Amino acid sequence: MALHDDPRLVRRAQIVDIARSVPLGVLLPMESTILLTIAIKEFDSSWWVKWLVSGAAGIGLLVAPWVTSLARSWGRPVMVPSAVLAALAGLSLLLGAVGPAWLFVLGAVVSMTISNAGYPLTTVTYSNVFPPAELGRRVGWGMTLKVLVSAGFGLVVGQLLTESLDRWVIVMLIAAAMSLVLAGLDMRMPSERLERVSTSGSVALPHFHLMADDRRLRLTIVAWMLMGFGNLMLLPLRVEYLARPQYGIDASPGKILLLTTVVPSAVRLVSMPFFGILFDRISFFAGRILVNVLFAMYVAAFFTGTSDVALMVGAVLFGVGSAGGDLMWSLWVTKFAPPDRTADYMGLHTFFTGVRAFLAPLLGFAVVGHLSLAWIAMVSAALMIGSAVVLVPEMRLERRARAALR
Repeated sequence: MALHDDPRLVRRAQIVDIARSVPLGVLLPMESTILLTIAIKEFDSSWWVKWLVSGAAGIGLLVAPWVTSLARSWGRPVMVPSAVLAALAGLSLLLGAVGPAWLFVLGAVVSMTISNAGYPLTTVTYSNVFPPAELGRRVGWGMTLKVLVSAGFGLVVGQLLTESLDRWVIVMLIAAAMSLVLAGLDMRMPSERLERVSTSGSVALPHFHLMADDRRLRLTIVAWMLMGFGNLMLLPLRVEYLARPQYGIDASPGKILLLTTVVPSAVRLVSMPFFGILFDRISFFAGRILVNVLFAMYVAAFFTGTSDVALMVGAVLFGVGSAGGDLMWSLWVTKFAPPDRTADYMGLHTFFTGVRAFLAPLLGFAVVGHLSLAWIAMVSAALMIGSAVVLVPEMRLERRARAALR
């Protein structure tokens, strides 16, 4: 009997997943904004340090296929290795709170790397423990709480750092504690071990043969790469754009976190239930195209001026797009992957996400001194639109297939 056939296990998983959303909501702005803000405002870090802090999550995603392979070999329920990763991330954040800049950077990079290495384990758990027809809605509940906590934590941290940058140590300690709480909750999450599967892949490159076997997987990975480079190249540059005086804004830490964390998180909170329902009812391709257009609109608003109105409109559009993007990023493989290969498909997806998450910030920080941010923003928006265009033929094919079944 599948886990999602037992109502008691489904209920327990839902409660634990909602509880997990609290520490995850604290860690989300750490990864996206807070650590980079500390690196810029407190330590005046060089561009390569800012890139390393921004790209740490990408390193974790890069190693995800090997984490999945190790979890399969270990033979324990998959949320056990997930808990181990969360605990190690918490210890790394404690290390980063000790003091000097190099130790902060080491702790930040290691913790964010570890935190992102176990995404496929969570995805396969969702796929196993929640009924397929309710997957988007049930996962959306936890994500809604996560963005609510993220908005609240970003608001509090923005105020703390605006009053005194020295309080960054307190922020690191809170995040470390939340990682350890997450580890405890992961141990309580119902999950199954990954069954061993016959494969033509190698130990050095686990699961990569699936790219040759599945055309839709290849197509979707290409679309994600275009979209991801466009988005992730600009993601840390939002902080750079707001924080550096030469761009005409020179925002305080409070304003930076308001525009990059609080407002987008609040909008995601409102938008997430809608996208949860949408995920269960429409094709992935149509939903992904919608999200891409929203992201392109955010870029056009946020990086074309310095007025508070333009920045706020951009932050709102980013929040709406992120609500759909987060859900689809986390769950899209459940629409395509065979049940016994969900973790492997997700491992490939996170690997290629890691490639762009690691390289895109490097590209952004490397060229920002030579090209205007407006020009970089236009290139990014073009990549987002190009990603949508790639998916249009597949969306039409899926519509025809559905119409033929009626």
